[in-house]
Amino acid sequence: MTLHDAKRAVAEALTRFPRERTWLLPSLQSVQDIVGYLPDWALAETGRHLRVPDSEVYGVVTHYPEFRRAPRGRHHVRVCTGVSCALAGGRGLLETIARRNDVPIGEMGGDKTLTLEEADCFFECSVAPLVEVDGVFHGRVTTEDVAALARWYEAPHSPHAEPTVSAPRRSATIRVSSAESSLEALVADAMARRRRSSRPRLIVHAGTCGRAVGADALMSAVTQAVRERSLDADVIEGACTGMCYAAPSVLVEREGAPRFLIERLAPGSAPAVLDRLATDGSDFGSAGCQGVVWADAAWRGLVPARAHPFWTPQHRVLTARWGSMNPEDLDDALAHGAYRALARALDRSPDEVIETVKASGLQGRGGAFFPTGMKWESCRRASGEPKYLVVNGEEGEPGIFKDRHLMEGDPHQLLEGALLAAFAVGASRVILYIHGEANLAAERLAHAVAQAEVAGIIGDTMLGTNTRCRVELRRGAGGFILGEETALLESIEGRRAQPRTRPPFPVESGLWGKPTVINNVETLSAIPSIVGNGAAWYGTLGTARARGTKVFGLSGPIRRPGVIEVDNGVTLRTLLEDVGGGIADGRSWLGAVVGGPSGTIVPAALFDVAMEPRERVSPGTGGIVGVPIGASVVDIVKTLLRFNANESCGKCTPCREGTPRLLALLGELASGADGERTLADVGALAETIQLASLCGLGQAAPLALMRGLETFPDAFRQGG
Repeated sequence: MTLHDAKRAVAEALTRFPRERTWLLPSLQSVQDIVGYLPDWALAETGRHLRVPDSEVYGVVTHYPEFRRAPRGRHHVRVCTGVSCALAGGRGLLETIARRNDVPIGEMGGDKTLTLEEADCFFECSVAPLVEVDGVFHGRVTTEDVAALARWYEAPHSPHAEPTVSAPRRSATIRVSSAESSLEALVADAMARRRRSSRPRLIVHAGTCGRAVGADALMSAVTQAVRERSLDADVIEGACTGMCYAAPSVLVEREGAPRFLIERLAPGSAPAVLDRLATDGSDFGSAGCQGVVWADAAWRGLVPARAHPFWTPQHRVLTARWGSMNPEDLDDALAHGAYRALARALDRSPDEVIETVKASGLQGRGGAFFPTGMKWESCRRASGEPKYLVVNGEEGEPGIFKDRHLMEGDPHQLLEGALLAAFAVGASRVILYIHGEANLAAERLAHAVAQAEVAGIIGDTMLGTNTRCRVELRRGAGGFILGEETALLESIEGRRAQPRTRPPFPVESGLWGKPTVINNVETLSAIPSIVGNGAAWYGTLGTARARGTKVFGLSGPIRRPGVIEVDNGVTLRTLLEDVGGGIADGRSWLGAVVGGPSGTIVPAALFDVAMEPRERVSPGTGGIVGVPIGASVVDIVKTLLRFNANESCGKCTPCREGTPRLLALLGELASGADGERTLADVGALAETIQLASLCGLGQAAPLALMRGLETFPDAFRQGG
């Protein structure tokens, strides 16, 4: 593209955005998708259109890590070196690519054939190690793969989805006596359509994790095999079941037979599986296939889910529909019970919803564990209109990837939870804020919003009632700080993501000074089941201190990495040994990283302690990385601390200056400095950062180091 063509395309793209500062990030994302990076002239054009000073546009661009100021090469490779990928050999892959291709790490340039970058995390830790080539993820990468890197060049580019807004307009739904009656009509229509197409369903699990290890190729192979055999069956692009270790996989549903799943199905083996489907007694095991069947006993060589170690400890509520439905089909969601809780709530009062959530004891699942119902009640009582509900789908912590699975696997569940929350607090606008690289999650949520609007679930007359709400999807541009809710609000308003001083709290003065509730994905995904089944039912799950279930992402060198859901109060031993299968090569445990960069390293001695918020072992944000004997605790702590230092928003001195200094002190230890004196300096500085930083993320930045010093002191005295 010539400079003239690029400028013309940018000018045309900018006309699609209202001339308001809140559209600064979406505008810049659109421009970067066109040009490939953000040169000075593009910043000036964007600022001119949105009436934002050049200096402030520059400040925003240089603040968010996903914005690029320099062009990449004709081919661009990124290699993850986060904790999970590092334990699986990610750093070695990075160095091998650099050496084989004679390319420096981190040096950009549009005139280069290949440019190479190190990445903190791709948030698909269950298929580590990962390499991204020309915008496409590849998982379980080996040294042999790296030797033939060129075969992955020229992969299709996946740009940012444009921000979507469900315009407040009259719904096509006929107004009836109640929301529940309106929903029943939708369900009846959906079931009628399903009955007219009651063919067997072959659901290929094509979440982001599955796509990274061959789900697209499997989808093509299954589709072709069905066509060649003239089978009357539907091939569906589904979501991950949570069995990431089993990807690529396919789930089969047909009348008169139990539902079953075939693990690690290679494209070349798909015809053999379909041939066995055509017979009633042929054993899948004889074809070399392994899998799970949802039946009381083993069936055709497959293990019943009730006896499978991955499934036995689980209690699936939020994840119940994963993998067994089409995540992009509203009819499928309605047939599985979606929006029933919303319809029931719309026929009652918002206060009833808040009381139910309060009585359930639901605590926020973003890591702070604040009572959800209390937050909602405060917003409802606050003065000011309009009110906003923001869904924090940023999930920017390395090692944490369960929210992406929730968004990809059941987008209508999250949307229903957000609409219930909006109804309860009196919000007329919902903003879905999704990580800039979570493309599949954003696509599926945008599709869900569009379907719900057409069906009359979103709009001026939600399900035929007088309640109105519109939903907008925004994309982040990177930045760990976006996990802090006021920094997220700054980002939506088109500013650098930096936390605000509190009070006032967002429920009193949030977006544009109006009352705002911010909840994370897992929190809102729990709301439909709570409202639908009642607070008493929810109280039977989990423990007295932590009610309900918790979704965890398991990664590291374990046999069965994936995403699971269990009752609160679970132990790390249950998660990592019973569900995860232990260390793949049989080594013993050193410990586990729990909660990513804001979490801690838990020693193996505490693996039998129940995980509860603010207790000896906290579940954190739901990321668990198993660490085997032989791994370097110091290297792990350095990785987490380096991420926190790089991601500091820069607003407060303790975090901005303190975290890099901690890294430097750890470097001095490795170089043989006075160990005891340096360790004392490390401890004192870590305590200062924890006590004096402005926001919770800064306060948590030294936690992994502090726990490491406490639990593994000898490792630090030896410098690694």
